[in-house]
Amino acid sequence: MNKRKWFLHFLWRSLSQRKGRVAVASASVMIAAAIVVSALGISLGIRQKLGGELRSYGANVIITPKEEKYLSDEVFSFLSSDVEVEDFSGQLYARVSVNGADVEMIGLDFKKLQGWRIEGRTPAEGEILIGTNIRDALGLKLNDAVKVTVGDRDILMKVSGFVERGGPEDNAVMLDLAQSQRLTGLVGKLSAVFVRVKSRNIGETVKALRDHMPYVNVKTLRQVAFAEESFLKKIELLMALVTLVVLVASGISVSSTMSATVLERLKEIGLMKAIGGTKNSIRRFYLAEGCIIGIIGGLSGYVLGFLSAQAVSKGAFGSFISIPFYVFFISLGMGVLIAVSSSILPVTDALRYKPSSILRGE
Repeated sequence: MNKRKWFLHFLWRSLSQRKGRVAVASASVMIAAAIVVSALGISLGIRQKLGGELRSYGANVIITPKEEKYLSDEVFSFLSSDVEVEDFSGQLYARVSVNGADVEMIGLDFKKLQGWRIEGRTPAEGEILIGTNIRDALGLKLNDAVKVTVGDRDILMKVSGFVERGGPEDNAVMLDLAQSQRLTGLVGKLSAVFVRVKSRNIGETVKALRDHMPYVNVKTLRQVAFAEESFLKKIELLMALVTLVVLVASGISVSSTMSATVLERLKEIGLMKAIGGTKNSIRRFYLAEGCIIGIIGGLSGYVLGFLSAQAVSKGAFGSFISIPFYVFFISLGMGVLIAVSSSILPVTDALRYKPSSILRGE
């Protein structure tokens, strides 16, 4: 107990009398820990944010019927149970007449639209969304009433808005999915289901979908899927490279600081050995100093890294991210590891000298 008391006393005196060296070493560890925490926060939290931003690409998997003309909306049950599926929506296609012109009708879920620019508003019950090419051909304006003929039924509907996407939607009219199913008498039927799967596991998920539903075609929209995954991998690779460079630089900085400290205290080490201190006890003393420096650097690095990650997220996406609490322990452990490992070599090298040689200044 007495030995421990004196050990802690001299440890405290050693740290308090070398505040400058301790501050420099702790700052080096702090920078390394902050970069790692920030990179991990971005990797773990911003991947989800990036995924949300990349939804403007649209679905990366499409499911269509293989033999039957329509899909059953029972396909939604399996998609809902797959944790790799981020989102999905069904569409129904049919031919209708609008003011006497034969056009394609698309029934879809407007609540799940991403990246659509609509002049006006999404349609409610009794309203219809018109593609810009149809608008120009028929000379329509917002809130105009149009006659929609489905089979032998004529229905008056109000134009809620216009959409231009440079795709088939420009030559079609769009209704809410449930309303289009009722109008066509195809309740519970779908022409296609558009699915967003986590890019990292898209191959395994597509295989599972094909195995579970052999009666459908499951096609990967490769350009979208590969573009997403390629972009995310590049972001993660960049953060990994930055982290590696900072870790090496901080390790060198801490090692240089500890080496300079040990050189300054060679006589102290020689005196410790001369009065009976063993190599292990002296090594423990200096490694304890390194451990404390690592704890200080790891704690402050976590705070700095956390704030940095939040600043990046706020600047890029306008919202904060959730960083798992275990990153705190990673920061703390990494700080201690850097400081202690940087102290081992200079201390071990100093302990090879004889106390008589050290005290004589040889």
